[in-house]
Amino acid sequence: MLVALPAALISLCCLLAPYLRGPEDTFIISVCRLLNAIYCRIYHQLKIVSKNYQIPDSGPFILVANHTSGADPLLVGCLTKRLVHYLMAREYHETFGMHWFFNAMRAIPVNRDGNDLRATRTALRLLKEGKGIGLFPQGGIRSPEELESDDAAKMGAAMFALWSGAPLITVYIKGAPAFNSIVMGVICPSRSRLYVGEPVTFEGGGKKPGREEIKAASEKIIEAIRLLKEEAEGPDT
Repeated sequence: MLVALPAALISLCCLLAPYLRGPEDTFIISVCRLLNAIYCRIYHQLKIVSKNYQIPDSGPFILVANHTSGADPLLVGCLTKRLVHYLMAREYHETFGMHWFFNAMRAIPVNRDGNDLRATRTALRLLKEGKGIGLFPQGGIRSPEELESDDAAKMGAAMFALWSGAPLITVYIKGAPAFNSIVMGVICPSRSRLYVGEPVTFEGGGKKPGREEIKAASEKIIEAIRLLKEEAEGPDT
């Protein structure tokens, strides 16, 4: 029974996924998208609270969110039927037995030291081609309180937004399983909510930004996520 039920669910998703696939999906991505929607909506009771978010139907976009759980990329992926190329730490991307899956999902491996020219070029190329990328500007799993620190965000998201001119969509994730362990974040159920902000755009797309410009943009991005956090923790929620 424990084997038969998951096998039946996967078989059903294989039959239905081609009819529900996103515009950039391969067959395996469309199946995983449907399985992920079931997983997030049922196992994590996911609800998208903000109804006014606008992820473009075409053209480049950048999704950024706070990061408290290993389930975060799965939850955020429910916001759009478009393919999101997540930037993820290289050591996770190369995990034995999972490397093929992350390649199939078109994830972009990146060095944690922030000095990864190959990953930067890949992300910028995808944006130039009109595709979407996703990243967590805090650089790793952090507690909600750490979002308030002065150095809460790394500068990658700001650099990509400034260089590409792509609209940046900020997201605050509330209620996801808060564990340092990625595995625990994925296997533990939750009552998760996504708060989505209005798209943020920056002038000067197409030219290399200076460090001060990147720093200012990074602060603007993290402040937008903080405002969503205030909304999520307000008395009416």
